[in-house]
Amino acid sequence: MNKPQTLLFVAVALVAIGIGLFVQSGQRTAPTDLSLDKIILLPQPKEIGDVRFTNHLGKPFSKENLLGKWSILFFGFTNCPDICPTTLQTLAQVKATLEAQQAWKPYQVIMISVDPERDSIERMNSYVPWFDNSFIGLAGELEYTRQFAKNLGVLFFKSQQSSDTVYEVDHSASLILVNPQGQYAGAITAPHKHEVIANDLKRLAQTVALANDSSIADAVDLTKPDTSASQITSALSFSQAWIRPAPPSASSLAAYMILENRSEQDIVIVDVEAPDFAMAMIHDTVFEEDIASMRHLDELRIPAGQQVKLTPLSTHMMLMRPAKPFPEGSFTRITLIDEDDRSYPLLVEVKKTSE
Repeated sequence: MNKPQTLLFVAVALVAIGIGLFVQSGQRTAPTDLSLDKIILLPQPKEIGDVRFTNHLGKPFSKENLLGKWSILFFGFTNCPDICPTTLQTLAQVKATLEAQQAWKPYQVIMISVDPERDSIERMNSYVPWFDNSFIGLAGELEYTRQFAKNLGVLFFKSQQSSDTVYEVDHSASLILVNPQGQYAGAITAPHKHEVIANDLKRLAQTVALANDSSIADAVDLTKPDTSASQITSALSFSQAWIRPAPPSASSLAAYMILENRSEQDIVIVDVEAPDFAMAMIHDTVFEEDIASMRHLDELRIPAGQQVKLTPLSTHMMLMRPAKPFPEGSFTRITLIDEDDRSYPLLVEVKKTSE
């Protein structure tokens, strides 16, 4: 297995953001007692400049498309194995929660590609709406996208690459809020929890009375083995092993599980084999304030008699370049190899959660 350089997902701290909502609707401000847990709003919204993108349907997307709704912007790319699909799934859960409460109407979700060289319209069309058919994917010219992101306090750039087509893109993990006047209004800081975001967005909508505002437009249009018990392989057992479903065009997936060391000695995993993928490795996603870093781990130590959990937005197995599609309900085999060259094989199911 190749040992690539550390992959860093760099989020630039949002500048001059303070608590205190300023909603540009007749230049009025919101009540000062508005309590938000994860949303941080600018004291005064900022103009975002010209908007020149193409959406996932191949149609032009301009500032006009940002008017009349709050827009939740996410900067990501379709080859991202963990942060991007996790964030989009979280936003899909947020939408489902608010729809059930009849509170979603003021919002739309937009993913802007930070990798337009690989993210063609076709890839965006097969990727973004897969999470929710109302989500919008945008791509634009690279340098324009870089400047647009910079205006919102976001930077992105290629990490060290092994070829013209194999590389990661370091980017912000924050979600950007654009108000119904098409202005940069604030951000939702990482890590993202769908219950917290849903509560914040509901309070925001209620506070500024957007839910009933007439200016708001309508939303844009293997044989299954028994996995009920832990899979035990000598000293190491596995439970709650799963891979999140991904669009057929996805070039990377992530596997999660609980590993339990039933022996009296530490087990140190140094390699991962996955025959259905071109490459597999262990990564760790770490958040420090608004900075998310994804690092390759040369080894994963499971202390004697203890558990190690691989979970979204934390330590996970990255599975790259699948040899075939993996729809929900399918299985693939992964083998962990320790420093003493012992193998620990397991079957992992593709499903939406560990439960």
